[in-house]
This record gives sequence, C-alpha cells and structure tokens, in this order.
Amino acid sequence: MADTAVISILVLLLLVLVFMLVRRKGDGANRSTPPETRGSAPPEPEEQAEEAAPPPEPAPAPEPSRAEPPWEREEAAPLPEATALAPEDDRFWVQRLFFGTDRTIDRQEETGPVFGHKRANTLTLGHTDITIPRGAHRLGHVERPKEITLFKVTLWKQTEDPAKHFTVHKTEILTETAFTDMAAEAAQSAETYANTAFVFIHGFNTTFAEAMFRAAQLAHDLGFDGPAFAYSWPSVGETLDYVTDMDSADNATPFMDRFLEVVFNVPGVEKVHLIAHSMGNAALAQLLTHAGTRLGQRGQAIEQMVLAAPDLDAGEFGNIYRHFTAVAKGVTLYACASDRALLAAQKIRGNYIRLGDVGPDGPMVVPGVDSIDVSAVGTDLFSLNHNVYAQDRGVLDDLGALFLTGQRPPKLRMPTLQEIAGQRGLYWRMPG
Repeated sequence: MADTAVISILVLLLLVLVFMLVRRKGDGANRSTPPETRGSAPPEPEEQAEEAAPPPEPAPAPEPSRAEPPWEREEAAPLPEATALAPEDDRFWVQRLFFGTDRTIDRQEETGPVFGHKRANTLTLGHTDITIPRGAHRLGHVERPKEITLFKVTLWKQTEDPAKHFTVHKTEILTETAFTDMAAEAAQSAETYANTAFVFIHGFNTTFAEAMFRAAQLAHDLGFDGPAFAYSWPSVGETLDYVTDMDSADNATPFMDRFLEVVFNVPGVEKVHLIAHSMGNAALAQLLTHAGTRLGQRGQAIEQMVLAAPDLDAGEFGNIYRHFTAVAKGVTLYACASDRALLAAQKIRGNYIRLGDVGPDGPMVVPGVDSIDVSAVGTDLFSLNHNVYAQDRGVLDDLGALFLTGQRPPKLRMPTLQEIAGQRGLYWRMPG
C-alpha cells in the first residue's frame, strides 16, 4: 500500500514536471514570434531554421542634430498650408500680421499655436489673423473682454465676442518660403502704402497675443495696406517681471536680426518702417550696438524708425544714438512725461532719466533724431493701452504722414506741432 502511494506521488510529480516544460516551451515560442504572425503558420523544421540567413547588422545610431528653425528642417514633416485671409463680415474687419518670435509654444488651441513667455532660442515665423470689431472699435484702442481679478485670480471675465472685441481668428507657423511669398503678395497689392512694410516691436509686460492686438490696431488705424510685421520677444506679461523681461529682450537680438533680414528680402518691399515701443527699444539698442549683425551691414536699410516711449537710459543714448541714425534714414522720438511704465522703470534704475521721459528741460535731443513731446495726449497708461502714441489721432496722423512722405522736420508734415527751442536743442510739442 505504501509502495502504491509512493508511485502515485512520483507519477504526479512527473506529470507536473512535464506540464511545466511544455508550458515553458510554449511561452518561449510566443515571446519569439511577432504578434501579427502568431498562429498563422506551423513552425518551420529545425533543419531549415539552422540554414536561415543570419540576422541583419543593427542600424548605426543617428547622429545628434542641432536645433534648427522650422524653415531649415528640410526632412521634417511639411508645415500645413497657410489658409486664406479670413472673410470679413458686417461684425468685424480682419487684419493679417506676419510675425517672428523667439517664444516657445505653450499649447495648441482651435485657432492654432499659443506662444508663452519662455525663450525658445530659435526664430519661428508665421502669420496671425486678428478680427477688429466694426461697431465697437474706437481709434487707438484695443477692445478686449472686461474682467475682474483679485491677486491675479480671475473672478469674472466677459465672454469674447468678435463683434465687440479684438480676437485671434487663426495663427499658423510658416516656412520662410511661405512667409515670404504671402508677404510679397501683400506688398504688391498695396496702394496707399505701395511697396512698403512696417515692423512693430512691443515693449515690457506684453504677451504674444497683446503684441499682435496692438500691431493689428496700429495697422488698421493707420490704414496701412502693405504687409504688417510684428516681432514678439519673450516678455512674461507681468508687471513684477521687469528684470526677466530685460534679460529676454537682450537675448532676442540675434533672432530679431534674422527676422529683419527676412523682411528686407520680401519681393516688392522697397521701404521698411520700424516702430519700437518701451523695452522693445532695449532689444533694438542691443542689436544696433552689436558688431557684425546683418542689419548693421545693410547701411540705412530702415526708412523711418520710431522710438515710442523708449525704456533706455537717456544719458547712454547720448553715446549710442549714432548706431540708430546709421541704419535709418529718419529717426523720430516720441517722449511722454506721464508714461507710468517709464516712471516705474526709472525707480528701478535709480531714478536715472529714461529716454522716453520728458524732464523739466524737455525730451532728450541729439543730432539726427526728431524729438516730439506727446505728454499732452496721454491719459491712463498702465494697462495694455498705455501706449500713448497709439491712442491719439494726432500721433496716428503724424505716423501716417511720416510713413507716407518721410518729411522732416516734423512741422512740415504736421503744422500743428509747436517748435520749442529748449536748452538741449530744438524739439517739437504735440498739443492736446
């Protein structure tokens, strides 16, 4: 009886061992067989497996590639074709802007990529279509939804409506070829500003969208029918990030240089006007004072350069202004005593006078630069609408006449300007 029990146990152990071996062999076959061929054909005889060709050599690891702008990635997936300009209707106009930026893409939305405030350290080209409300738009203003915030927390915000507000209809990234072709078409179809382009460089505390809204407002209110360009450096868009914004403005200069080169090479563009606002002038100054830049090698490539409330040290500008006059046929300074952004910058800078400010002796005056005091047309300048030069009809009229005629001194194109013989020299004052 004991012998029978022992034999039964041995047989059971043997069966378990055989079962485990079979299962292990089956698992091995499953692991070595690609999923798509499992169970599709019987296994090959072992003799044929031995005569099979040896496995191919592993492919060499790809060489590391450097970061390149979108238009230099020849083998990358093609970018989407640019859409036609959004159709206008009785609720809004549409203003197309061609942009360059060294911001990173923060997210994707239905309207296209949304750029954040971090530095991409590469140039991205594209276009954005901005809607401007026909019935609600007032000259010089950027109408946006009202909101109530507390400690940066939005408690309530009005619903965005293209019949009442500036909105983003579509934003697309473009190759350099597509960018140039589309801008060339706009240049060749222009009538009022034939063969003319203008570039806007925004200032401190400005998001990408705000920069596009402001540039669209300027182009629309000026009646500018040529290609309108905007360069957006990575401003954080917060009033407390002044130092970070200044560093980002400095860092943007090589990408801005490349962007301007693209603009100059657009077929049909014979004149390029440039407007730099606030801290955008710091980025521009960095570009102009660097040796060996593309812009510096072009001579007076810019037709009219406008420095609007520039956040530059006035004393330093007295030493570097020749870099500005060397690249532009005409340079105009709009200075304002009531610009709150400049007053805040002045406190941070140890109360050294900023170039865009107007002191007791008037604005800064240097050879080759027309200085115009526009303090009388200023109101509340702390929000998105703190750009004095964009809010007053007189300033817009002066800009339009400057871009169309290039007449200097300013009183030739704007007879209402008052000519002032200040202690620093001759300047002009715009009446309120």
